[in-house]
Amino acid sequence: MSRSPNAPAGRSLPPRVLPAAVAVALSLAVTACSSPGTAPPQTSASAPAPPATVATGGLTLENAQPLPIPPRPDLFPPPAPPAPPVFKAPTLMTAPDLPQIAIGPTPPPPAMPEGAPPVPASNRPAAPPPPDRTQTAALPPPTPKAPSAPALPRMEPLTVLFDGTATALPEPARTRLDAIAERLNANPQLRLQIRSYASGTPETAREARQLSLARALAVRERLGTAGIASTRVDIRAMGMEAAGGAPDRLDVEFLNQ
Repeated sequence: MSRSPNAPAGRSLPPRVLPAAVAVALSLAVTACSSPGTAPPQTSASAPAPPATVATGGLTLENAQPLPIPPRPDLFPPPAPPAPPVFKAPTLMTAPDLPQIAIGPTPPPPAMPEGAPPVPASNRPAAPPPPDRTQTAALPPPTPKAPSAPALPRMEPLTVLFDGTATALPEPARTRLDAIAERLNANPQLRLQIRSYASGTPETAREARQLSLARALAVRERLGTAGIASTRVDIRAMGMEAAGGAPDRLDVEFLNQ
């Protein structure tokens, strides 16, 4: 230890005694320096520090001893969560059996005791039968039917022939179409079908079908001027499908006369 400059020569100084709090702080510092990586234990303000052991000659830096590190408190694992409730299927109830009802013959009336007087018949007159409440309604006289119109003779199909690529209707065909329009006006239930054909080659099949359609539309337009609705005229543009007849023709036929 170092000597004080004011001390007399040849006289040694007694060891200096440190307070208990300073001794504890020094012991903690020595412990932290001796074991690097280990954090010094934290002291709680509420918990008092353990009393330091003081040597007989006093606590000095030479005789200071490190305090033992308290063990780490055990951490108890959290309690296991409760098990989920077990589903129990409801018990099906069985319907009771139906009671058995025995149907037997009607029991006879009890026998009268011997010596009992006979039961007198009722003196009340028999009730008259209920009156008949059925009412008969008088039906109106039947309405006389109007005399039906005489049946018109059946009209034969009309065939119109065309020359080459012509689409105009010939004059005789116009007269026949006017008669057909009169028949259609007389009976609104009648319907027509127009099948039109046109000649051509395999290369001009499309043009032949367009030509047959133009001829059929000319006939329907003629009937429309006479008051015939277009919905009553069925058009079939057949093109080159002559079906054994003239290649350039038009057939007009009633569907339901």
